Amino acid sequence: MKKNLLIDLKKQIYHIFKSLNACLIQNCDNFKDFTGRDIDAFYDKNDKLNKISKNIIIRDKNASDLRFHINSPRSINFLSLDAQDISTIPRTFRTIYKKNFNKKIFCKKTGLNHLDEKSIIFFKLYKYFYVTILSYDQLEDLKKKINKLSKKDFYLKLDFIKKALPNEFPVIEKFFTWKFDRFIKNKNIRKFFSEKKINRQKKRTIFSGKLKFKNMIFSKKFIYALILGKFAKWKKTHNPMPALAIVGNDGSGKTSIVEDIRKNFSKMDPLIFDMKVSNPYFSLFENTRKILKNIKKFNIVQKVYFFNFIISASGEILGLFDRYVRYRIGMAWADSGNGLTIFERYPTDRVRGEFPNKKNKLLPLEQFFPLPDGFVYLDVLPKESIKRKKNDNHSLEEMRSKRKNYLSLIKEFNNVKILLASKKINTKIVLTKNYIFELYFKKKKKIEIDGKNIRVEWKKNYNRVLLGNNLNKSQKASFFE
Repeated sequence: MKKNLLIDLKKQIYHIFKSLNACLIQNCDNFKDFTGRDIDAFYDKNDKLNKISKNIIIRDKNASDLRFHINSPRSINFLSLDAQDISTIPRTFRTIYKKNFNKKIFCKKTGLNHLDEKSIIFFKLYKYFYVTILSYDQLEDLKKKINKLSKKDFYLKLDFIKKALPNEFPVIEKFFTWKFDRFIKNKNIRKFFSEKKINRQKKRTIFSGKLKFKNMIFSKKFIYALILGKFAKWKKTHNPMPALAIVGNDGSGKTSIVEDIRKNFSKMDPLIFDMKVSNPYFSLFENTRKILKNIKKFNIVQKVYFFNFIISASGEILGLFDRYVRYRIGMAWADSGNGLTIFERYPTDRVRGEFPNKKNKLLPLEQFFPLPDGFVYLDVLPKESIKRKKNDNHSLEEMRSKRKNYLSLIKEFNNVKILLASKKINTKIVLTKNYIFELYFKKKKKIEIDGKNIRVEWKKNYNRVLLGNNLNKSQKASFFE
């Protein structure tokens, strides 16, 4: 957590805590001196916030736990606040914790309640040894706090831990009594934490932008969103997440933005899909497309229009269906509120230069592909495209036509954020982050009105004139020429 961010957002933090009657799992300190990756709290009532803010995203992590993302429009970062209902903790531990700990102290520095030192230590023993740890530094910090305890508190905690966490107690006892270096270098101790991490990973639904689909099949909200899509009807209290596509010509910086989101927006649980045909969700489809490509080279197929059309149509439909599966999963992830969805290399890359098709208005089929909640378009000058993508052998004329066609296309979409590729990467990330919060606000507002989700609307201009020759406009993966 950045000090400047904590100072900027202290009013929003205060408002959330008062709305939930929440208690900081944090020592009494100034906002700017808070440590950790995010702010953790327990809360007693689920009133939530009466009014949604353009700079606050609310997420239902499960039936009781909430996660807030708080935005500072000027900063490259946002703040995450996890509010946990104590009822989600295992019953035996919860009973001992509530009876003997859970002591709240009013902090004059923040104007909020926080747990006393003993309660924080006891809870963190549960969090680190029953759940998992992020790093051994967390254990070292906790060990320092335990070493400051009086003898009475020291042995009292061991007694309570033995009752509350009997399976973990042998390891916790060593943690209390051994020196930290000896503890952390012990093979059995390292194996204990390694197994905890592995078990935790198995339960995760998403990691580094990739979804473990099998862990989502029992999620009612996800399956509901997957089946009904934009026709799903949600309760007004439902908190969706946005799904956006990051598009632009070669060299515009799409991958840089996406990889930054993958790395630094992990608290939003981003699901990232590369929508390229050459990066299929089903490997069988890609293999089949390769076979069809080879069949199309046969002389008889090239000479007979019927054969050519059937082979080409089959290849196009397979590629489109594969991307449609990715789209539905990505939209379900966002619509159900599980996390942010990012689509890279959306099918608009194809539509940019091939729609409308003078020979056949049905082509390309991508013109019928559904749209996400919003688009981020990275506008790059033709010279920059060539400079950044030297190995692609693009001509200046080609990149000029592609850029003008993209600018013409996105005018027909009602929700696009245009970013100049010439801007510094940090500026582009800030603007993209702010757009994510803007999309959430619009999506949440729509659900409060009629329970439905919004999507980008495309007012097609059939009179749009395409620039450049066919070679400059078409896609390499296309079956139709």
